[in-house]
Amino acid sequence: MSDPRRRSTGTFEVERTTGSHEVLDRLFVYGTMRQGQTARSLIANQISHRVPAHTSGAIYAFPMGYPGFCEGDGRGKVIGEVLWLTDLAATFGLLDAYEGADFARVIKQVTLSTGEEVWTWIYTLADPGAIKHGALIEDGDWVRYWTEQQ
Repeated sequence: MSDPRRRSTGTFEVERTTGSHEVLDRLFVYGTMRQGQTARSLIANQISHRVPAHTSGAIYAFPMGYPGFCEGDGRGKVIGEVLWLTDLAATFGLLDAYEGADFARVIKQVTLSTGEEVWTWIYTLADPGAIKHGALIEDGDWVRYWTEQQ
């Protein structure tokens, strides 16, 4: 049986959330999958296009060397990029396995650097209580935070 916290890549979930039946081929990345980061190589060959972006929420740095996203109080800002992906079934299968049970893939609206708002997939902490094990990244920029920690 599939994990009930996982969202399907199917059109029903996209349509229910966004009001559109378009194929949702976008992923907002905020941490180790951002350009120049350690996990980017996992999906580099599946990216057809990328645009800097941000969304509301909060990210926390965990001692294991990666961040986790949560909605927080809605006042925070998380910096990242939107990736347009190819071969969605294979790519999301790989990413779901990589992220594991600690993260759930959900649909969220983000703002591109152009000012346009788009719906994307994002991996969020499956258990919001996990933030107690992490440190809030105040400015929401994992790359800046990680660079300063090195």
